[in-house]
Amino acid sequence: MNKTLNTIALAAIFATGTASCAHAADVPATPTSATPTNGTAEITVDIRGVKNAKGAIMAALFDSETGYKTNKGVRASTTNVTADTVSFSFEHLPEGEYAIKLFHDVNGDGEMNTNLFGMPTEPYAFSNNATGNMGPAKWVKAKFTVTATGTATVQAIRLN
Repeated sequence: MNKTLNTIALAAIFATGTASCAHAADVPATPTSATPTNGTAEITVDIRGVKNAKGAIMAALFDSETGYKTNKGVRASTTNVTADTVSFSFEHLPEGEYAIKLFHDVNGDGEMNTNLFGMPTEPYAFSNNATGNMGPAKWVKAKFTVTATGTATVQAIRLN
């Protein structure tokens, strides 16, 4: 399980071009004592533009710029792909700022595959459809705010 969760973080830091990126910090798939669970807000993620209806979307949710930069997420999700659109939710969240990093594990090997230069060969995306320049999208571009407890925030994300 830790390998799968670490792989989610790899997608987020893909463009650094180093193999050491594969050893990022764990992202809990279910809430732990360190994971915020004291809210009732929900984030629904709609992934669009899925070209291969196989494999899984692997996503990580971050609640701070520091966590985003160091790949210390607060939640993770792995959702099987069976169509060109995939949806999943992160629930029981407090108000605050969040960002999402994800990739489509097309071949189902549990890893973000890269070429010889460390660039991803599988589709990836960030919340707000943010893009990076020679690296992952910056927090300021990917972050969004969940303002009211008990509400759902929808992120419609298109894969690159």
